[in-house]
Amino acid sequence: MKWLNKILGKEEIPSTVAFGGIDTWLEMVSKSLFRGLSTNAEQLYEEIRDIRERLKQNISELQDAEPDDTMPAHIAKIGLSNRDKMVKHLYSLTEKISIPTQTDYKTVLSFYGITNSDIEFASGKSSKNVYYVRSLFPEEVKEVVADLNQLRTLLNQLITPMKGKESQIMNLERVPGIVEDIKELKSRIEKEKENVCEQEEESSALERRIETEGKRLGMIEEAEEWVRFKELETELSSLEEELNTLESDVSNLFSPINKALNLLKKQDETGRHTFTPEERSAISSILSSPVRALGEDINEFLLAIRNIIEGDPAILKDRKRDRTLAWIDHLLNSELSSMKGKRELLQSRIEEVKGKLSVLTVLKDRKATEQLIVSAKAQLTRLQEGIHRSKRHIVSLEEERTEKERILLEALEGIAGKEIDVEFKLIRLL
Repeated sequence: MKWLNKILGKEEIPSTVAFGGIDTWLEMVSKSLFRGLSTNAEQLYEEIRDIRERLKQNISELQDAEPDDTMPAHIAKIGLSNRDKMVKHLYSLTEKISIPTQTDYKTVLSFYGITNSDIEFASGKSSKNVYYVRSLFPEEVKEVVADLNQLRTLLNQLITPMKGKESQIMNLERVPGIVEDIKELKSRIEKEKENVCEQEEESSALERRIETEGKRLGMIEEAEEWVRFKELETELSSLEEELNTLESDVSNLFSPINKALNLLKKQDETGRHTFTPEERSAISSILSSPVRALGEDINEFLLAIRNIIEGDPAILKDRKRDRTLAWIDHLLNSELSSMKGKRELLQSRIEEVKGKLSVLTVLKDRKATEQLIVSAKAQLTRLQEGIHRSKRHIVSLEEERTEKERILLEALEGIAGKEIDVEFKLIRLL
């Protein structure tokens, strides 16, 4: 098998190639695969050039030829018109045949494909005219057709060294694109890894900041000013709770007469009874807020209402009238002034405590520190989520690159006809 491999050139194809050297490897392999292509192409290029020039000359002779005098006029007219069209298409073909200077397989294949297509196009256009033209100028047409056939023959000879190697050619064409895909994937992986490193550094900085602010928060909460603040805050809460209880007790204390007061108010509004402004004010004050009424002359209000009820026995029914009067007497005998004083004292003390709290800056400092910690933790969470996404993306890209590397090896082995080892690790260490 050694002598066969030598003939096929397989011994000249290295079995190991660095990823960065694939372009050089492909160039060497293509020379090995298409041995003699360059010499063959150079020779055929010259022959094609000669045929192109000969075709131009024969087209010129066809263009200048005169029809036989014995040819009927209408046949001559049709033939001459078709000759002009045929000549136009053929001249266009000769202008399009651009013979390359390179003899590599890519250039040869490209030249073959383009030129063969141009010939078929020109021949197809001319075939519509050739019947009429041949009837006038058989020899000239014969020479032109012979030139076109010779061009086809030379073009087929041009790609003869590549016949039977279509699979290798296909893989040769695929490899550069696969290599570029792998390079792009490597670049994307590196960028993603750099992004992860930056995010991890930022995360570490945030963790340090959170730790520092946590220590600062601990120092604030251990300071004497914070202890004093908490004491005042506790006292304020207790005072406000006591005030709320007192005001609730006051409201409950006046609730038994609410129905009667609402009835009086309604009678005043409907005109059944007409009260003085003072009487109307007393009713409204107690109904709207007994607590606020307590802050005014509550006893005077109660006496005014008592006088209304006593002054007109018809204003309330007997049982309701008796219960209302009894409860008003109860309220007048209650220590409303004491409750009023206690409420004022509580309100005064609450304002005093609030004043003391307002001059302490420790709460503002604590809130600012807490906000910094909350903000940093939220940012840290977002960063960590971003890191997880990036790492998952890297895994996906690595899998995609591994698959591309497998496809590349498959293509290279399809070209060489043997197992090839690509040193991919070199690109990962760059």
